[in-house]
Amino acid sequence: METDTLQVQELTPIDRYLAEQADLTAVERFARRHHPSAVPTPSRYYRDLVPLQRPGAGQQYGFEVDLDACTGCKACVTACHNLNGLDAGESWRTVGLVHGGSEAAPRPQTVTTGCHHCVDPACLKGCPVNAYEKDPVTGIVAHLDDQCIGCRYCVLTCPYEVPRYNAGLGIVRKCDLCAGRLAAGEAPACVQSCPNAAIRVSLVDTASAMAAAATGPLLPGAPASTVTVPTTIYRSARPPDELAPSTAGTGSGRPGQAHPPLAVMLVLTQLAVGTSVVDLAARALAPAAMVDELRPVTAAVALAVGVVALASSVCHLGRPAYAFRAVLGLRRSWLSREIVAFGAFAVLAAAHGWALLVDVARPLEPVLALLAALAGVVGVGCSALVYAVTGRAWWALGRTAATFASSSLALGSVTVLATVASAAVIGGRRAEQAAGELGPLLAVAVATVTAIKLLAAAAFLSRRSGNASGELHRSALLLLGPLRAGTRRRFAAGLAGLILASAVAVAGTSSVTGLALAGACFVALVTGELLERSQFFTAVAPPRMPAGH
Repeated sequence: METDTLQVQELTPIDRYLAEQADLTAVERFARRHHPSAVPTPSRYYRDLVPLQRPGAGQQYGFEVDLDACTGCKACVTACHNLNGLDAGESWRTVGLVHGGSEAAPRPQTVTTGCHHCVDPACLKGCPVNAYEKDPVTGIVAHLDDQCIGCRYCVLTCPYEVPRYNAGLGIVRKCDLCAGRLAAGEAPACVQSCPNAAIRVSLVDTASAMAAAATGPLLPGAPASTVTVPTTIYRSARPPDELAPSTAGTGSGRPGQAHPPLAVMLVLTQLAVGTSVVDLAARALAPAAMVDELRPVTAAVALAVGVVALASSVCHLGRPAYAFRAVLGLRRSWLSREIVAFGAFAVLAAAHGWALLVDVARPLEPVLALLAALAGVVGVGCSALVYAVTGRAWWALGRTAATFASSSLALGSVTVLATVASAAVIGGRRAEQAAGELGPLLAVAVATVTAIKLLAAAAFLSRRSGNASGELHRSALLLLGPLRAGTRRRFAAGLAGLILASAVAVAGTSSVTGLALAGACFVALVTGELLERSQFFTAVAPPRMPAGH
């Protein structure tokens, strides 16, 4: 004790001053830590932001975000862009806003979001060329750029719209959690750049992720987590119930992308299939009327339109030269199944036309006609499922299947009607008799289906526009707001087709007047269907993550 007291007494003022100087301030400690000669290695500097070990059984990597630490500075966005060599305007990470609190004490909350590397990734299941793979050890969902054909279907199937289309490259690209850096013990770009350490990579228990998905979405207003089971964890000391999505994150005022090649493809495939189906129905209802002069014409129309439809779909691809790969995902992608079904329809329709022209194959003609129609119906069903599996309410299976089926019937009926009217004017006596028997029936069918479609569309707009919430409410607001010009033209074309079809039913199809009316009806209905199919894409308004695209 006496020795200790003596040592303390021996400290001079200079000793005490030097001891105080050795205790650095926060600024001095920061400067020393980041001095070029003292920069720590990634394993030391970011050891708290990445796992120290690889995922074990039932685990995978996932992002963990501290909402209370996120300031919305977008350093993560910049780092991701620069370190991944992204093009101008391309971003794999976004920063959005949710809000809460009260008018007197508002509570804005910035949110950084990227790929969630889901347990059950929808992008992987929907891809028709198998351009996605999920690492069995790390759980990272990676995109294979060289395999991609740029169909952008993964953008539709991912409820978080994570994949980004690069028009310059003609492919989709996305976050891979900087797998190369992570494997080397270095943090991903977004994690490394955050000045507040708001982002980190953690080990996620997949069973816990599935249980958490059932409790609600990642954030207020976000898509349901049950669709893909995302692994991102958002943490906050404040109650999440107080937060609400900002208007910009809900998609309520922003029409979707039109996708003209897909709209044309859907309309033309439904026209071709409808023509085949109505041709079969006409044989059953009026067998004597479907004479040899009419069958080759309807078969040729169905085949020609089907081939043009398949060709138009290729225009949607970023890399059309690799369109042949689109059947690789047949085991799990409805898009691949749609392509195979319509390809079979085209082949069978060609065989059916050949059987009509070659006497030796004439006995096979009824069977080939039936098989072609069945393949086409399967193709239309696959078309409906292509969009239904995305989970968007506007593309729900019941709505989409009813829309595509009614369009097929309306377009098929008006196509056969125009064909019958043409044959009556330029064909022989038998064709004129067939037109007199079939024409009124077809015209009534066209008018009936068109009237039902118009009434259903009007009922949807009147009912949903008064509903204060939900995806379908937002779709109705889009149709009556930013898309109202297209909605008016769509209803005008439908009404014109309905009036013209009714006129054909009265005037008949055995004259030049009947042919003119049938032709005008065909043009009006095809125009209306193209407008409707365009709004099928532009009016979709799913829930989105903050700053969703």
